[in-house]
Amino acid sequence: MDLPPPSVLAQLPRPLQASAGRTQIGEVFSLAESKKRKRYEVAVAVDGEGLNIYNVQSPKLITSHAVPPQSVFSCRPCAIRRRIQETSVVKRHIYAAVERPKHEIKGFFEETVPGSATAPVIATSSYTLKDAQSPTTFVGIIPRESNDDSNDELFDLLSVHRDGQVRRFTSDLKTQKWSIQHKEVKNEVGAAFLVEFDDARRSLLKKRPDLAALAIGDVSASPANNPSVLLLVSHPVSEDGSSKLALDDVKVHIFAIPVTYDSAAGIVDDFQKLRHLHTVQLPKVEGIEIDSREPQWTFHSGSAGLSLSFQKGYINCDLSQYSPTVTTKFVLNDEHFSSIMRISPYSVIGAGKSLVGLYDTQYSSVQRRIGTRDLSPAKSKEFDPKAAMTFVGYFAKLGIVLAVKDSALLSFDLSSTHTIRGTSLKRQRDGLLIDAIGKGVSSSASWNTAEAGDCLGLSNKEENSRWNTLKEGLNSAIKATDPTAFDNAVTSYFGTEKLLSLPQTSANLEKALFILSKIFTVRQQQEAGNLRNDSATLKLALWPKKTFDWLVKSGLFTLDHIDAAVRRANKPRILPPFQTGSLVQALADFDAVSLKPLFLLLRSSLSLLPPDELTRALKVFIDLARASSVALDQPEIMAITGAADVEMDDDSSSMPATEPATTANDNDKNNSNNNNTTTKTNVSLQDAFTGLNLTLSKLHAYPINRVVSSLRSTLSNTDTLAIVHHLRVSLATGGYTARFTENPPVPLDAIKAAPRLSLDTIVDLMNASVDAIGPSGWISAVEFVGTAVNESEMIAHMQSEVSAALAGVEEAAYMKGVLGEFIRYGSQVTAASTNTNNPADKSSSKAITAALTTTTDNSNNNNSSSSITDPAPGVKREYDTYGKLWETYTFPKAGEEDGKILPLSLNAPTTGESSSSLEQQVAAGAGRTKIQKSTGAVQNRTNREMAYLQRRAVPDYSVIRIHL
Repeated sequence: MDLPPPSVLAQLPRPLQASAGRTQIGEVFSLAESKKRKRYEVAVAVDGEGLNIYNVQSPKLITSHAVPPQSVFSCRPCAIRRRIQETSVVKRHIYAAVERPKHEIKGFFEETVPGSATAPVIATSSYTLKDAQSPTTFVGIIPRESNDDSNDELFDLLSVHRDGQVRRFTSDLKTQKWSIQHKEVKNEVGAAFLVEFDDARRSLLKKRPDLAALAIGDVSASPANNPSVLLLVSHPVSEDGSSKLALDDVKVHIFAIPVTYDSAAGIVDDFQKLRHLHTVQLPKVEGIEIDSREPQWTFHSGSAGLSLSFQKGYINCDLSQYSPTVTTKFVLNDEHFSSIMRISPYSVIGAGKSLVGLYDTQYSSVQRRIGTRDLSPAKSKEFDPKAAMTFVGYFAKLGIVLAVKDSALLSFDLSSTHTIRGTSLKRQRDGLLIDAIGKGVSSSASWNTAEAGDCLGLSNKEENSRWNTLKEGLNSAIKATDPTAFDNAVTSYFGTEKLLSLPQTSANLEKALFILSKIFTVRQQQEAGNLRNDSATLKLALWPKKTFDWLVKSGLFTLDHIDAAVRRANKPRILPPFQTGSLVQALADFDAVSLKPLFLLLRSSLSLLPPDELTRALKVFIDLARASSVALDQPEIMAITGAADVEMDDDSSSMPATEPATTANDNDKNNSNNNNTTTKTNVSLQDAFTGLNLTLSKLHAYPINRVVSSLRSTLSNTDTLAIVHHLRVSLATGGYTARFTENPPVPLDAIKAAPRLSLDTIVDLMNASVDAIGPSGWISAVEFVGTAVNESEMIAHMQSEVSAALAGVEEAAYMKGVLGEFIRYGSQVTAASTNTNNPADKSSSKAITAALTTTTDNSNNNNSSSSITDPAPGVKREYDTYGKLWETYTFPKAGEEDGKILPLSLNAPTTGESSSSLEQQVAAGAGRTKIQKSTGAVQNRTNREMAYLQRRAVPDYSVIRIHL
């Protein structure tokens, strides 16, 4: 399933300093009984522009506040919305940290009365950080106890600097309550998170009740007195500017911030105001180096998961364990992610170089994806397609992901996959293996990775060197579009003799897939007015004839193998489903003149094309026949391919191809002096009918219901009617509607070269074509454009043809009964000749078959009784030691019609050595003993067994003479 194109929620103001300016987005909360609740809103801080709040559920701008043009924000803003129950006044507070021109915390306050016509009351405040040594990296809201003063807000503001200094302010930013530089924080702070105590106790501290008790301290247990938990993520930064960072260099410091802060509540020192609970070090992960300037940290309070996204992937650590463990590791070495965000325990959404995808981290697969060039559904200039995308928020209940690209706030809808609409908000199960099969993106194509030697069977350096040489040769041949060089590279690697006798192993299959990935490429199909890729089409890059022939004859050239090869070559990009008939169309488009690749595939007995591909081939050959018939000005061919009704007589012996055949012969006489162009067109017309019959024969191998479905979905009614007329012509010219005493119509010259269709193929495919058109199509006949379809006459003609064909079947069945013994004897002789290795026997069997064929026309054959009394020439009589007489008949050469008889047993003579050796053994008396197969013991045969063997030793054609 594809990821739908994102919708543009808002066009954000561009930073005043376009090159260095940033746009940062934070969350908006509400307070309910001293607990924060996330709202469906976002706070946007734009350098040099201002602070805005947008509603993401019903996209609109809520409020906007301007800042001086020289202002540069150092971190994400935060906002809170409160409703005063007594007065119904709505208060909004927006906070942001400014880095330049000076370090300060800015606050914007707004009061509105719902339903009132008066303008909102807006106020601003700021607190200058005169002693700040580093920029602020985090600002957040801390709930606190309420006082008697109703004007006092129920929260404070907390800020964290990059050097680890933590400050606490009143909500109006008039007072700094305290500023602490804790000694536990020795490195630079990369991220900070505020967690409610109830959430921390259920997840982060669920295995550490001692830390939960330490966080509460001596304060009475009450929801209003619960502290807030602060997490600081720190890591070292080298002085020389080195950007490499290992995961085990990162430490997470856990602090508790009590609700109260004054000495009257028993908090007298800084370490009680900012209680250090624990410091943990993240585990070491081999083979991963992170740029210390690029990591994006997020914390999921429900699972105590600290997530790190970087250019190569995503890592999630569970902090609830005694020692943090890595629960998710999703790394793509060939990708370059600009941002990754957690969606569920097993899913993340990531923006890479070429696509935005929803990834399953458990199985390293892509569940849904969209190309980065297809993000705007209307091809508008709402943002720069080359700009990096950053995910800024996920609203699980709405099922939407927010992202910023250039100056646009985008929304990705994931509700169809990850949430259930309605009263229940329970999330559907994800991370299933069945959903990940065939969508893996753990790395690029396995032929290019370091582990390729295992799947390709490369066991030593020499084989690796030969494989690398093959890759270089194929790549250079593709670049130069040289099929001969491609064949030479494949032949030099596999060997000339081994090419067609390559054993079917998994390693050789992988090598064949690699070769197929070089022969075929993919071409995206884009709908008009929509950049979304709904389907892909195969494209033949070049046609190396020897390699192509090897792949087809070895059975490796299948649609499934091509699909797997092309998709693997395009990893980590996930291709959409291929268009119906994409393979056949790619072969036809590559060589539209001779169609050699397509004919090679259709003539192979090992190629198994699905019905949709074969129906697409029918469309190709129908169009070719139409174009050729128009070029040759042959109305009889146009009557077939153009789906016009063919005039037929009521007499079954007068079929529709008789008159066109005469016309075609006349045309040949009149056009005998044409140039080479006409000859070339004639060849193309013959190829069209040859391709039609080859395709129809292969299509007949599938069930009729699948054939009907493919015809209906691929061909128009006009094309299907052309198939009906072609089958009617084949029915007539094949002799199926002519009586035994009549000559069938002479087929068209263009149809003579085509392979004949069997009666079963013609009947089944004609029924399928009629069903594909359907009753409504036959009644209306609207789609038969450019044809003169007379429904009643055509149905009547088809009924007469079916009656004639049925009469022919009855006549053939009667003749088969008359000649049944000859046919059975001939089939036995033919089967025996195919099993023997003696060329002389094969030639004699052909002579026997020819003699039998000639015998059927001769009415003066000798009967079997006369042959016993007076054997014909060539009959040899012999006696054995038991007094048995048998006669061996040798058929004369072809043309000698005297004495052609069948043996009494009506069975072909045995040519093997087993029966003769058995007769010799019994005759010599050497078969008195036998060896048991199970034990190997030698036992004597009984008289009953000896009599049975003697009866088995009697030839098929024998007469026993009794001597008195």
